[in-house]
Amino acid sequence: MDKDWSTWLLPLLNRDMQQGLKPFEHQPITEIRLRRNGPMEVVIRGEGKLIYAPNGRPMLPEGEETLLLSRLCDGAPYAWEQQLMQGFVTLPNGCRVGICGRIHPDTGQLVTITGFCIRMARQVIGCGERVVPKLLQDGRLRSTLIFSPPGGGKTTLLRDCIRLLSSGLAGAKPHRVGVVDERFELWGQDMGLNLGPRTDVLAGISKPQGLLRLLSTMGPQVLAADELYSPEDAAAVLEAKSRGVEVICTAHGGSYADLISRKGLGDLLQTGVFSRLVEVKDGGQTMAILDGEGNTP
Repeated sequence: MDKDWSTWLLPLLNRDMQQGLKPFEHQPITEIRLRRNGPMEVVIRGEGKLIYAPNGRPMLPEGEETLLLSRLCDGAPYAWEQQLMQGFVTLPNGCRVGICGRIHPDTGQLVTITGFCIRMARQVIGCGERVVPKLLQDGRLRSTLIFSPPGGGKTTLLRDCIRLLSSGLAGAKPHRVGVVDERFELWGQDMGLNLGPRTDVLAGISKPQGLLRLLSTMGPQVLAADELYSPEDAAAVLEAKSRGVEVICTAHGGSYADLISRKGLGDLLQTGVFSRLVEVKDGGQTMAILDGEGNTP
């Protein structure tokens, strides 16, 4: 978790949650999970620890769900209707909060809330320095896919790789980078995360629309996007490559076999779009560089 997490997170939480988080102030929290009438789960490097309020009381008592949602939405949940229908809201610093509960079968709207998952957005300056040199050819990026299971650290790594490429660091020549930040996680809504001096961002737009718009309007040398998953995402990446633009993206997956088995993404891998794959493990502690066929180069 970033060093200033207490200044923005604690005011959103009730007193019991605030007290429960104090022992974790200097630890690398990746997720905080809150479930109605249950404990708070603090996740560090993939391991969850359950924290109860005093006397075993629940951290999120029934009836407080709506109040917490209102705080997360800056007092205006109605303004977040579209994101809520997709099951999340994104805080100004790029942290995504997943929300679950009962969905209305006709409207798709959230009727009751049963839980929250606060996924911490972290900027780890320098975490890409040992990776980027292995992705380059003559100082230029070779198209790369970064993958890991959910919460594995791939977005944090992507963010720093963008910064390094845009800045011309870690052996890279300076690149003009176009970023599609569909869910405000790479750049953050308050634009406080460093993506480098030659980076142009389209935020709040779908990846297929954003990638094609950047291609048409900004003349990028590299396009970047987080979490490829649909055939439409894959088609937009393929279009970028056909126009001579390199790409660096992420996807969920525990192995190359997971990636190749998925519709859209598997087809994209088989076209040879990606020259390099980066497998992220142990919350970003371990990274394996593979070629486009999943083998050690």
